[in-house]
Amino acid sequence: MKTRTKSRLLLGLLTVVATLPACAQRLPQSAQQSPRKLPQQHDKWFNTIVAHWAEYSDPQYLPFLEEARPEVAQVGFYGATFYSLAHTPFGKGYPAHMPVQGTQECGQWFANFNREIHARGVKVVGHFNTTFLFGDHAQKTGFFQWYGQGWDEKTLGPRPAQDPVEMLQKDAAGQPIATRSYNIGGWPEYHGCLNNPAWRATLKVMVKQAIERGVDGLIANYFYRKDCMCPHCQNAFRAYLTANYSPAELRERMGIEDVRTYKFTEIPSWHDPKTTNPYKLAALRWTQISLKQAYDEVLIEYGRKLKPNLIVAQWNHLGYFSQIDGDERSLLPGNLWGRGEDYLWYSTGNEHSQTDLAKGDLGDGTLQLRYIRGAFGAKSFLLGKYESTRIRASIAEGVANGGAGMGFYAPFKDPVGRKDFVDYFGFLRRNRELYRSAKPASELLLLYPRSAVHAGNTAPVQRFKELGRRLVHGGYAFDILPDDLLTFGRLNSYRAIALCDKDALPPAAKQALANFTGSRIENFTAESAEATVQRLPLKLTNVSQRESATTVVISLMAQPETKRLLVHLVNYNRTEPSPNPRSAGGGPQDEKPLAVENVRVRIQMPAGRKLKSIRLLSPDGDEKELVVKARVTKGNAMFTVPKILVYAVAVLQLK
Repeated sequence: MKTRTKSRLLLGLLTVVATLPACAQRLPQSAQQSPRKLPQQHDKWFNTIVAHWAEYSDPQYLPFLEEARPEVAQVGFYGATFYSLAHTPFGKGYPAHMPVQGTQECGQWFANFNREIHARGVKVVGHFNTTFLFGDHAQKTGFFQWYGQGWDEKTLGPRPAQDPVEMLQKDAAGQPIATRSYNIGGWPEYHGCLNNPAWRATLKVMVKQAIERGVDGLIANYFYRKDCMCPHCQNAFRAYLTANYSPAELRERMGIEDVRTYKFTEIPSWHDPKTTNPYKLAALRWTQISLKQAYDEVLIEYGRKLKPNLIVAQWNHLGYFSQIDGDERSLLPGNLWGRGEDYLWYSTGNEHSQTDLAKGDLGDGTLQLRYIRGAFGAKSFLLGKYESTRIRASIAEGVANGGAGMGFYAPFKDPVGRKDFVDYFGFLRRNRELYRSAKPASELLLLYPRSAVHAGNTAPVQRFKELGRRLVHGGYAFDILPDDLLTFGRLNSYRAIALCDKDALPPAAKQALANFTGSRIENFTAESAEATVQRLPLKLTNVSQRESATTVVISLMAQPETKRLLVHLVNYNRTEPSPNPRSAGGGPQDEKPLAVENVRVRIQMPAGRKLKSIRLLSPDGDEKELVVKARVTKGNAMFTVPKILVYAVAVLQLK
């Protein structure tokens, strides 16, 4: 997805930068309050989805939807990709794989396609490229040809700009920024500027066309600002600095004597955390806030004006918590993070599509999923893992952590993969009441050090990842919350807390910690890791735990209104692809799960509740429901799951 190089998807976290001065940690005033009231959202929760950029025109696709019955099909193209390539012979290749050639012809194909999908009871969310243009502006090819010759003013209205080059992102010399990541048609790629009103107006035209073609929603991708230096970006950044920093701060921390007359030589966005400074952080924070404002204007305000129930989402990138040099929301203030959006796609790339079980690497997305849930709340989300082998494990881990099952590359033409979707989506559909409105219910809260990241210090993130992996391996149930969202009200429901940084915490979080009387795991470092792990059994006696089978990850959810605790268990054990255990495998036939038996689980009973019964359900095998006996002592319900192939959920009914 990223236009730098595909390898950016695989980057890990770059760490260890000095903590920056207090002025860099201050939450900008413009981020503390929203400039607009967004249209009211409707309930659009789901937990089954398939997504495709390719092969969706295959005759097997629609029958697959009939069999698997996902709630959402993320398919089709409606933004800058469509208008760059649909009329060209290059649209049939990556990324869109257009089914027919011609802007009108392809648009009508998608309209018909959407009707067919709706007839099967599935909602359609189309891909909406917001910035990435294919073509050559000098030769007037690709997007530039369509804008000049294909724009029908009777249908679309007047062109927002006379020359499309006016809407492009520019370098410091005023020239359009060009990249060659894909070289489609032998062309460079250009980038529309989301801070340019004319480009936003162009995107609104594309939104209107998409809605007229029958989409239920749109997911924004290629959502980037490439260090643009156009007048719109310079003026907006200048206004941001004026509103959020005093003259003394600008002079002492950024070397800006007079922001009104200062000549910018760069306004960077993503950058190497090792090279960050207060100016670069301010530029990145402004970049992400301004892009969110563009998103809100185009998709939420305008899109929902046309279609009040429009589903809106973003396709973003997290990798293994790459921050400052990755993640489109890394410096976005918490109150804007996902605000007004219906679901969130976070790509991890290929990093978690392999396992190395001998080294304890489960190839799981547990930490990312729980972080997104903590930051995003009770809305739908999923990981784009580029996983075409471990279909069952990918669906299971998504729903076990409160999100949606699956992501990119659903291999519907593979008989094994197709059956996996039918079986697992069928299970989720039949047991939907166990997932709807379920809330994280662990006794242990792990804080994600987002405050430190906002201050330019990514070192605590590395410690967070290591501590998180240790907790997963130890079988402890835990939730994750970004530390800038921590209050005593949120912390008070937990019995233990784990954190990797206290210095950058905001005052409310520090006060919450000061008043907390539960167990603590803090001051975690690589050097203290082994000692910390040895103390976990003593520190976390009041935390629910999977006590055997280290390839099984536990997730604890609750539905208080029905007096249910839900213990989700995902087993990553398998016969790994050979000869290299780091191979992702060649398809669903290589998932090859290996069952684990007699998995012991210890659950802390909620205060004032008694255990009535335990039911065990699984989509594996013949899906027989089992009644499991438990022993309750000293506030713990202890039971054994006889066998888990990939996924099981224990339903604890309380009284």
